[in-house]
Amino acid sequence: MATIREIARKAGVSIATVSYVINDIRKVSAETERRVRLAAKELGYRRNRAAPGFEAACGSFAGLVVPDIGNPFFPEIMKSFQGAASLAGMELIVMNTNSDAERTRKAIERLAGLQVAGAAILTTQVDAAAKQDLVQRGIPAVYLDYGAPGKGIGTIAVDYRQGMLEAIAHLAQLGHRKVGLIGGPEDGVAAQKRKRAFFEGTTAAGLEARTIDSDFTVQGGYFSCAKLLSASPPTAVVAANDLMAIGAMHCAFDRRVRVPEDLSIIGFDDITFAQFTQPALTTVAVPRAEIGKLAFEALSVMIASPDTEGATCEVRTNLVIRQTTARPR
Repeated sequence: MATIREIARKAGVSIATVSYVINDIRKVSAETERRVRLAAKELGYRRNRAAPGFEAACGSFAGLVVPDIGNPFFPEIMKSFQGAASLAGMELIVMNTNSDAERTRKAIERLAGLQVAGAAILTTQVDAAAKQDLVQRGIPAVYLDYGAPGKGIGTIAVDYRQGMLEAIAHLAQLGHRKVGLIGGPEDGVAAQKRKRAFFEGTTAAGLEARTIDSDFTVQGGYFSCAKLLSASPPTAVVAANDLMAIGAMHCAFDRRVRVPEDLSIIGFDDITFAQFTQPALTTVAVPRAEIGKLAFEALSVMIASPDTEGATCEVRTNLVIRQTTARPR
């Protein structure tokens, strides 16, 4: 049996428009209604009477896949995305994957099975096969820091490099010569971009650099900081996200290492909690509300025009100096 997605493609309209017509829930122009009903007739479409309203739900929902709903980085993105979706008359289905590749694959399959109008995949734990499956099903998707744009594929590209270089330059200007990095997972695209920028900055400034890959959690930051401080300790530590920076601050406190007098610490993301730590955390700000808004805008363009090439939306970062950095003793 034909689907509303096939009808939308044949009629040259969005899935939501097809839902409006076949469920008689919103007025459209007479010409648009004619095209939709003609396409439905030619494709032999029959409405599912056993599940009234199902087609409307499919056409008016967007999917959102996040790796860790407990990470304060993502709720603000979700809030912004949902706000933009609501203004467009769409609802949201959120899938949390716990940074697991298999759960990510199943989440994408589930969204595809529900025939959502489009999806924002804000995790890099997605394989090429799942990505291609959405393309073949005609479901547009926007990805965060993952791959190049194409037909039905948009990307949000965060400029981690700029913020990291500003962080390293700040530490060099303060007089630090030995700097450590608490990085993210080895298979994390965003984490490795931050790591490369860290080495670029420390090399350019002539700094001694050490790195430890971790897991973006407070606990990971704590134990990674303990390793950095155990032998030939640096005078400054940069963490690849704020949760790990907060963990590093707790580790320093437990070891009676004063921040910033004995150890400067810089985070990454500028989550809401960053400004309320004691002392307040110096960090690289990533504009999360902007990411959510841009993700939905890019997605809505592809939903409205199925043949449109996806776009790359660039997001800049910048250093926010607070109280956890100072000149080394």
